[in-house]
Amino acid sequence: MITMGRISVMIGLWLVGYVIGFLGFIIFTALAQALMNLIPFLASMDSYLLSATLSGFVGSIVTMIAVIVWSYSSKN
Repeated sequence: MITMGRISVMIGLWLVGYVIGFLGFIIFTALAQALMNLIPFLASMDSYLLSATLSGFVGSIVTMIAVIVWSYSSKN
């Protein structure tokens, strides 16, 4: 079994976060436009606030998935 040390876990989480952030930046315009069409009240929100909300939501989901996967992979 492969044991993961703290440094490898941190690097793994950093890489996952980087990839998600990079992809999110690339597709944010299309995603924000689609959300504004689906949920009309979002059109009245400031674009920075909408961007921050989406980023926080996606970041929290990715972090939770990473921690859950790590916790299950470290069980004996």
